[in-house]
Amino acid sequence: MKRTLKTSLLVSLTLMLIVAGCSGNGKQNESGNNKPGESSAPANDSTPVQLTWFSDVNGWNPPSPWSTDPATVEGTITANTGLTFEFDVPAQDGATKLSLMLVSNKELPDVMTITDDALMKKLISGDKVWNLEEFLKQYSSDSPLLKGAFPEDIKTALIERDGGWYAFPSHMDSQDAREIYPPSSDFYADAFEFRDNGSIMFNEQIMKQAGLTVDDLKTEAGVLAAMEKVKGLKVDGAPVIPLRIDGKDYNRISVGGNGHGGSTLGVLQRMFGAMAVDKEGNYRDVILAPETKDAIRFLNTASKAGYFDTSQMTTDSPKEAVKSGTVFAFIGNSASTGFTEEDTSSTWITPGPMISSNGAKPVHGKSLKAGTGWMQTFISKSTANPERLAKFLDYMTSNDGLLLNYYGFEGDGYNFDENKLVVQTEAGLQQAADFAKTGVFAFWPFHHVAWHDHVTAAPTDIRGADSTMAIQVQTTLGKSSEVYDTSALAMPSDFIAAGSELDQAKVELKTYLESQISKLVLSKDDASFNKAYDEMIAQAKKMGLDEINAKINEQFHKQEETYGTVLKGINS
Repeated sequence: MKRTLKTSLLVSLTLMLIVAGCSGNGKQNESGNNKPGESSAPANDSTPVQLTWFSDVNGWNPPSPWSTDPATVEGTITANTGLTFEFDVPAQDGATKLSLMLVSNKELPDVMTITDDALMKKLISGDKVWNLEEFLKQYSSDSPLLKGAFPEDIKTALIERDGGWYAFPSHMDSQDAREIYPPSSDFYADAFEFRDNGSIMFNEQIMKQAGLTVDDLKTEAGVLAAMEKVKGLKVDGAPVIPLRIDGKDYNRISVGGNGHGGSTLGVLQRMFGAMAVDKEGNYRDVILAPETKDAIRFLNTASKAGYFDTSQMTTDSPKEAVKSGTVFAFIGNSASTGFTEEDTSSTWITPGPMISSNGAKPVHGKSLKAGTGWMQTFISKSTANPERLAKFLDYMTSNDGLLLNYYGFEGDGYNFDENKLVVQTEAGLQQAADFAKTGVFAFWPFHHVAWHDHVTAAPTDIRGADSTMAIQVQTTLGKSSEVYDTSALAMPSDFIAAGSELDQAKVELKTYLESQISKLVLSKDDASFNKAYDEMIAQAKKMGLDEINAKINEQFHKQEETYGTVLKGINS
């Protein structure tokens, strides 16, 4: 079925599930969530079995050692599945470690949660992991995951990628996922449609001090005038910084990519209307879009006027400056600023896209093709306990399991409001922050974004990663832009073979272009800016940019036919 961007699937949100089938004889409380230690599907054998769980995500540190105390998250999982886990999460080079195990024919871990594409292919091609369809049919034939609880569009994307449904992906969110779990409010519907960390945001306290309104900040000329106005003001004796950019990542680009990233340059490209497709509908790297030149010129103008210190271009993070309360405007990856953290006193707002002086329409690229999540979890064919792992998979994806994973225990970590939606307690928020000790929010491989947005009440706080302020800052650009489908622009991961001549050209072009963008930002006047820009484009083409574009363009048109889409540039 052909889908449109303005989906009709987003209705009201409330508690989920199609997975009630995994609730068994265990006594349940009124909400349907098991009390600590109560089992909805007790294991056949009362003695827990310990399995090994490997991951190449070195930032993931679930509770270890595993507790079987029924008052803990892990203990409740054990009570419902008969399993405990020993975790193997190397501090570095996890993919290399697992690859060596494959080469040496060592017995693989029972569960493997990985993100390395090449390693996934090795596991699948080597017949080392289960096809989950076959696995569940053999060991849990009544699994809700076989009967509609798993989004079909995500399954299709996994099969296209892997040749079968081998992996269980984390952080699932797709149109089919939201048909299963419609969002509880417009707050979460907007987040699904438009949320992007890349943003422009303004400090409301400094706006008030300078006598500025939202309407003053909607155009390039207006923003530059506002920066001039706040230049020289002070906050608690410290000078106001008119503009803060994304540090050394401000000019991050992806040669051969499908659009713009969340860096300062990427946000400016979006607002100024740059796309990776021209008016005739042909692919060209977004660096070639005239609007990209306008975006870089804005930074050059701000630099010459002294609105940001050029030392910002080499710093690690904007977080300290943003949280200090002295920054007036930030453009870039808002997630790197800490702007919603509890110890930050400033409040921030996004008026909408800054319309460039050339009048181009702001754009927001979004793929309507389902993605495959982040962490990919596989079940080893060598495991001696497939039945219990099938039970574990069913439990962790059930309503009970997801409530436990995300929020802990009712009455402690969360309560239900009058609409039967989850409201996290202060204790629950702290437990989630301490996930490595508490187990609450610790099982990332089973995080499910659509489910979360279905069962959770919209927040009222302005602080926190999913607060009202966060969503306002991170959705307003998209809601106020021309939205286009980037599905056909996403190339297969091995489209340009690693190590090939074109791949090497991409690497060299990325380094070259990022260095030249900095040169452009630091240009002394318009003449030197234009000269440096023309030289950059000419050299990029000599380095192979046209050949890369031609190869991608051919595949882009094939994918347009496959997906039934047609995409043309909205501006240039």
